[in-house]
Amino acid sequence: GNIVKDNPRGNRPRYPFVIGEVDGVYAGSMTYCMPRDTRDLALLEMVWTHPDYRRRGIARILLQQTLADFRAMGGMAMSLCTTNPAAFALYTGEGFRPLVGDGLRYVAPPLEASEFDDAYFADAGPARIRPGEWGDIARVSALYNQPQPDWLIKDYPRRVFRDMRYESHYIRVWKPANEGRGVVLVLENPARRVVGIASAIAVDSFHEQHVAIVDFWGCPAYLDQLSELLEETARQANERGIDILQASIAECDTGKRHILEATGFTETARLRGHLRSGSERHDLLIYERQFPPNPHHTHPAGSYYGAKPDFQSVSKVR
Repeated sequence: GNIVKDNPRGNRPRYPFVIGEVDGVYAGSMTYCMPRDTRDLALLEMVWTHPDYRRRGIARILLQQTLADFRAMGGMAMSLCTTNPAAFALYTGEGFRPLVGDGLRYVAPPLEASEFDDAYFADAGPARIRPGEWGDIARVSALYNQPQPDWLIKDYPRRVFRDMRYESHYIRVWKPANEGRGVVLVLENPARRVVGIASAIAVDSFHEQHVAIVDFWGCPAYLDQLSELLEETARQANERGIDILQASIAECDTGKRHILEATGFTETARLRGHLRSGSERHDLLIYERQFPPNPHHTHPAGSYYGAKPDFQSVSKVR
């Protein structure tokens, strides 16, 4: 796929906000986050009902209106998470179904929930590589929350495994990359769907800033392009002063190992029995790829938490 260094659309998320009033009093609200350009996926957020108006069906009315608005804009699937039994009953009563971990998903008719992943992430032609953007949060969440590939580890730096929902974890990828301390790239297919992601985020330490932690994921139809995506991620990370790339993977995730090895990574360490899946134990493998050492620090010591900022230097204290 072709490589786009800067996305001309500059995609930011769109946040429709639904507010409920009773006799002019603010009784409740909810919002959802969706890509501004496609509006096909969303994350439901900030659901709240005023204590004086709870158990009156306010949240249900707001949710019904929210879903109607979402469908009217061409929305296909909306996700959320909850550990509250009452909220779970509300959401499932309006068509949300359990997905992975504590996550739920609503799929708009006429598509069935069981059909969504295969239909949405189907092969639509070669994908292009572009920078990940904040507006991709719903897209990346949908990508991670589909069940394939069946790798034990989805995203080791954020500790997301096979049976765990992925959502706000994207903040911890996008934010440092946006601040110049890493790279996050995505594969976008011709249907403008994110079908792969790779990140290389610098270790948050002055003495380790030349080391980046790598991870990646993709849907089955685009696994063949993950090596290309990972290679470009490594190249851009090296341009930003990274000369050691490190990835942690499960020994049983052979497909992921093959992608790393095809991109110049080699196994450098093995933690025996570090991972447990049911009654089985698996080794955690450390893979690395190294570039010629970069002698220059990209970020000063004072820019790290707990370090002495420049204005506190002894020479400036009177």
